[in-house]
Amino acid sequence: MYLALYRKYRPQNFDEMIGQKHIVQTLVNQIKHDKIGHAYLFCGSRGTGKTSTAKIFARAINCKNPQNGNPCDVCDTCKALKASNNIDILEIDAASNNGVDEIRDLREKVKYPPVNGKYKVYIIDEVHMLSPSAFNALLKTLEEPPAHAVFILATTEVHKLPATILSRCLRFDFSLVSVEELSGLLKKIFVKEGITAEDSAIEVIARAGEGSVRDTLSIADRCVSYSGDNLTFKNVTEVLGTTSRESLLNIGQTLLVGSIGDGLLELDKVLSSGKSPLILSKDLIEYFRDLLVIITLKDKAKTMIAVPDEVFDKMLVQADSDNYSKIVSFIYNLSEVEAELRYSNNPRIVLETAVIKSMNEVNVLGRIEKLEKVLAAGEFKKQEPNPLQNQSVKKEQSFEAETGVQEQTADEQVIVPTQNTNHTNSNLFGELLSFVKDRKEMSLLAVLRQTQGIVMENKDVVICVEDKMTQDLILRDKYKVVLSEFFDAKGLKYFVKIVNNDIKTGNLKDLAQAFDGKLTIKE
Repeated sequence: MYLALYRKYRPQNFDEMIGQKHIVQTLVNQIKHDKIGHAYLFCGSRGTGKTSTAKIFARAINCKNPQNGNPCDVCDTCKALKASNNIDILEIDAASNNGVDEIRDLREKVKYPPVNGKYKVYIIDEVHMLSPSAFNALLKTLEEPPAHAVFILATTEVHKLPATILSRCLRFDFSLVSVEELSGLLKKIFVKEGITAEDSAIEVIARAGEGSVRDTLSIADRCVSYSGDNLTFKNVTEVLGTTSRESLLNIGQTLLVGSIGDGLLELDKVLSSGKSPLILSKDLIEYFRDLLVIITLKDKAKTMIAVPDEVFDKMLVQADSDNYSKIVSFIYNLSEVEAELRYSNNPRIVLETAVIKSMNEVNVLGRIEKLEKVLAAGEFKKQEPNPLQNQSVKKEQSFEAETGVQEQTADEQVIVPTQNTNHTNSNLFGELLSFVKDRKEMSLLAVLRQTQGIVMENKDVVICVEDKMTQDLILRDKYKVVLSEFFDAKGLKYFVKIVNNDIKTGNLKDLAQAFDGKLTIKE
């Protein structure tokens, strides 16, 4: 009968464990110095080695001749403890034995000494599934167990355990295993199994395991069953259902240039082939993440991205620093709808809407970047002197230091029409820009700089914008926090409104008159 890889290659000693060095070293030291506790708590994500560690530790503390903290596996005790009829190491599944009666039965049996070794070990898996009454029944035994009894509790949801249980256990937190360690394990196993595999294929499997050894080996099993003894990058991506890199390259290119029509066509090609919108969304997030890594590390990013060299070269072209803000926008918007994609009856519509929203933002960001380049180059028309020049804002200082855009000259100052005398009219908008800059919200700062300015009436301040997209950008939750903090401190209430295009920021007289009743504001 075929034995699954995760069962066949379950660690038999501490030396075979991967990813939990701090835990292994602590347990080995306890065994060497014969300082065994009475209750241990192993917590962490699935497939990180909790149960395997518990079994190894249970045999090691009973071994007559432990080797560097490991069970020798040759003495009579080790052989007896590995037998199927062993009664000194008891595994209890709390998911199916979670009642108070089962724990009471355990309390009665725990008083009997071990048959073969020094300790009788109780491994309670998924201990968080115990009922409240079962926990209460277990509590006294954990507090004052017989000298020969050792309890090892394992759970993936430690937050569900009562504090009274936690306080009586020596806790160990198992971390997710790194991609590098999982890749190394896969290579060793494939050599033993006589399987050849491309490095990129191994890394894709390791990443898909998401830090779980068991999940990684299960995925490897599926891939081997599909492609035989020769694993390729292409075969692995087909098994996992991930989007091909060629498709991601095409989608990424259309999205980054802001071509909505072409972007939807590329999405349709992938979705029409049966690809899940949720998986495609995750693949796109991972793809854009890879582009950010390439922007940061350039050629050095090869060690962090599992793609063939020819694909990496194409991604290197897309990973232009000018695309940075666009890539961040796509990651943000796609991540924002992940839960909705998972449970929606129309996930395709959700994905397409998120993509269209991102591409519209890309177009807006493109306009902002174009404006900033014009300002940086000094290619702007000088504004005619205005009789109400005392109402213009002060130019913002040191903007170039953080964004690479030259600071404004006096000719670029934004006109702020207002009838409120409780604040310095010429400074309010400039103060807002400085405040936003100090909060390091550079994207909000860039958006505010392309607005039509602000209009103030008594305690109400209107931020005037030209279109719905700019309004939506400013009204993002994270930006609301910043704006509210600024205006609340001044006792003002702010609104973001779309104004008609006939009113221009540079014409103070028209804008001031418009606010008196002629300004067209769209809700």
